[in-house]
Amino acid sequence: MPIEFVDPESVKRRLKFDYLKAKNDPAFQASDSFLFLLSYFHKPVMPKNDLVQEVANHLQKQYRLRWVMIGLRGDDGNYRYTVHSGMRQDAWDSQRVRVYKLSDFDIEVSGKYRAGEISKLTRVYLSEDNPLGAQDVSVLNRPVLMGSRRMFQDETLEADFINALIMGPDDSLLGWIEYSSTTAGRFPVPMVMRSMEVVASILAALLTHHSGPQRPGT
Repeated sequence: MPIEFVDPESVKRRLKFDYLKAKNDPAFQASDSFLFLLSYFHKPVMPKNDLVQEVANHLQKQYRLRWVMIGLRGDDGNYRYTVHSGMRQDAWDSQRVRVYKLSDFDIEVSGKYRAGEISKLTRVYLSEDNPLGAQDVSVLNRPVLMGSRRMFQDETLEADFINALIMGPDDSLLGWIEYSSTTAGRFPVPMVMRSMEVVASILAALLTHHSGPQRPGT
């Protein structure tokens, strides 16, 4: 019986098929985000808010999140939301005027916000730990869902959110990436959280070394 050898063309087809099939894998999608950000090192310098807006748009779409917001440290040393992707306009208008101090991000000393520390860069803020006042409801994307109860550990409530810290030189806080649940109403899987941390780290390098000043009026 003659020995049958593998056709080189079939090898190439199989490799291409496996490659395309892997595109739905979270690890593969994470590498897409890293390549997306790294490409900015080869592009002309652009204003900071333009850069972070493109990043927010990419992250929301890539990981199927309900919304993404990115906040940055201003010239006065305070922190403010800078861009969003997926927020209602009136909710965004309420968010963008909020001002935070560095101490607000220290979960050990700040009595203002309670968070669970997932890692050095990731914190989760749950509705039960941070009940909203009457004025705070205006920042919710879907306020009609306030008052819902959590039935499963991976289920999210409307006021839940996760922060990935953007850390610069000497562990200085440059800003944060804030993101919601997936469109399925579940917390992002650990690989997505880790990807957000890497994105935040690459973004820190871009903000420090490869972006221009913020556009006036933003």
